Amino acid sequence: MIKWIAFVLSLLFSSQVLTESLSGQFEWLPDRRKDQFPTESAHLFVPLPYSYPGIGEGFFLIGYGSNLGGTTMDGVVIGVTGDATGNVVQFDEIPIIEDTLLMHIYLQEIDRAVVNNYEIRGMDDSSAFNLLDVTRADESRFQLQYTMEQRRINFYLTHYAHDFEIDLIRDEEGVVLQDFSPNYAGSTESTQLAVKLDFTDDYLDPRRGFKFELTYMDAPPVSANDPDYYKLDYDFQFYIPFFSNDVVVMNYYQSDAHVREAGNTNAADIISELGLNCGADPDCLTIQNQLVQNTINDRANGSATSLGGLERLRSYPQSRFQGGHMAFVGVEYRWNMADEETPFDYFIWKDVRTGKQIAFFAEIGTVSETSDEIWNETRSSVGVGFRLVTASGSVYRADIASGEEGSEMSVFFFYPW
Repeated sequence: MIKWIAFVLSLLFSSQVLTESLSGQFEWLPDRRKDQFPTESAHLFVPLPYSYPGIGEGFFLIGYGSNLGGTTMDGVVIGVTGDATGNVVQFDEIPIIEDTLLMHIYLQEIDRAVVNNYEIRGMDDSSAFNLLDVTRADESRFQLQYTMEQRRINFYLTHYAHDFEIDLIRDEEGVVLQDFSPNYAGSTESTQLAVKLDFTDDYLDPRRGFKFELTYMDAPPVSANDPDYYKLDYDFQFYIPFFSNDVVVMNYYQSDAHVREAGNTNAADIISELGLNCGADPDCLTIQNQLVQNTINDRANGSATSLGGLERLRSYPQSRFQGGHMAFVGVEYRWNMADEETPFDYFIWKDVRTGKQIAFFAEIGTVSETSDEIWNETRSSVGVGFRLVTASGSVYRADIASGEEGSEMSVFFFYPW
């Protein structure tokens, strides 16, 4: 807590210096098209289907309120049903200092989920995976955001904590390969610092300009067996106007893990630590060897941001490709079918529609354990999506993407990038 207070106080001081030194330096940037702190109230109470690659399908039972009490604060309570069950509570943009210092809170309690666990890190041709039966997946995220110059300059401090338990490992057909008794439990904890420069014409729905975000995540060891490493992520986004209202978006993303000290990579110790007991079962032994090798790679090289899921390589399940290093390039053409200010109130859903978009996208990405092997192997996705943009600051998104291993459909919120 002392570190958080010191960080906030340093931002308050440095921002005053920056504001004075940068005064009058933003004339060359695109003017903001809209109010960057909308307070238009909105709500949504509805069962909404979700499709999350690598997790499954089901319904969110959503209670959502946007810009509560005439402020920028959004709140949502979600009951998760279907392939995963549990609850999520989230509050965004809680104004600590109006339009300047914002807090974000995320709390998750998942008591059942089946998660794909791919056998090999890197970009091996094998798409085989095992199923992890998760009986607990608790996550908390607390973030402070300090923003200035109409959201053009943003600083973030985030603390993550994640606890989980697994009771079964099954093959793709559902046959039990390993039954943990007691459950295998684990936890991770990390702190993340980020700076984001947003030199576009709108924070929510940009049509011209560029963004850059640099993120530092510290991943200290939870136990004596874990590696000690940090991760640096670089995110470049360019928005190029096309025709009257359309936009071409280009995204380059790079993530690199930097290991300060490797963890315990002794295979026998890892088998004992994981609690695996395969005996002479050949299928179980195969899974055991794969889990051990993945653990060795993680402890020797760290883990960069993965590929697959809702943001990068959308035709692949969540965390499909993992390694010590990652790079990604994506292009998306957003066809703005309508710019409008159309209020709607269907009792369970109230907001103001400001835009409808069709998006066409193509993506290519790579992961590797070492930096000199990056881009040696790649995977790609192409697809199309629909977006509904609202005045409350929400973007409702549905994408379908196709790649070398088939197609995936995602129904979720917010732009991918």
